[in-house]
Amino acid sequence: MIRLTTLSTVMGLTGMVLAMLTALAGGAPEIVALGFGMMLLGFMGAVIGGFAALGRIWETTR
Repeated sequence: MIRLTTLSTVMGLTGMVLAMLTALAGGAPEIVALGFGMMLLGFMGAVIGGFAALGRIWETTR
């Protein structure tokens, strides 16, 4: 699950950088939308990975 969280974080940060640089350069709106989509998927994966880690911690404290 740590790999999923790391991959999601990298994908989200890459999407954010792609969206920012494309918007600043006046690029195509489709590329900006792609960057925001990557950022959203990265955020969702990181949240799911965080909940999975929280579930493992919850089981170890029992």
